[in-house]
Amino acid sequence: MEFVEFYTKLFGTHYPTTGLDPSIVTSGNILPLDAVEGLVTPITDLEIKEALFDIGDNKAPGPDGYTSAFFKHNWHLVGHEFILAVKGFFGSGKLLKQLNHTLIALIPKTTHSPTASDFRPISCTNVIYKVITKILAKRLIPCLPN
Repeated sequence: MEFVEFYTKLFGTHYPTTGLDPSIVTSGNILPLDAVEGLVTPITDLEIKEALFDIGDNKAPGPDGYTSAFFKHNWHLVGHEFILAVKGFFGSGKLLKQLNHTLIALIPKTTHSPTASDFRPISCTNVIYKVITKILAKRLIPCLPN
């Protein structure tokens, strides 16, 4: 019951939201053309494969139970379909809800964890979701200062 109360307090708080201030958008910094081109260039097969193979083999599996190690070891069998799935997202902007599920697991911070605050939550996402996130993050790096 302590976990329910802890996370209800943590995530159940409602914060007022404010609308978007258009002046921030119109007066903000503008990306240089080369940075814009880096963001809108079509995703390549190699970029997808590199993002996958950059994920550690010992990462927690997602809700579907598959790890990056599975896709790496079976790339010769599943690589083409994996690439199509990732490119499908970037082409449509939509991700199948089955791929967009995330499990939150609580990991103890110490060997003796008597309270809910002694656990840290981790998000377990599907490998395709992780690859999409890696590609987006890598492409955004040149656009961000430092």
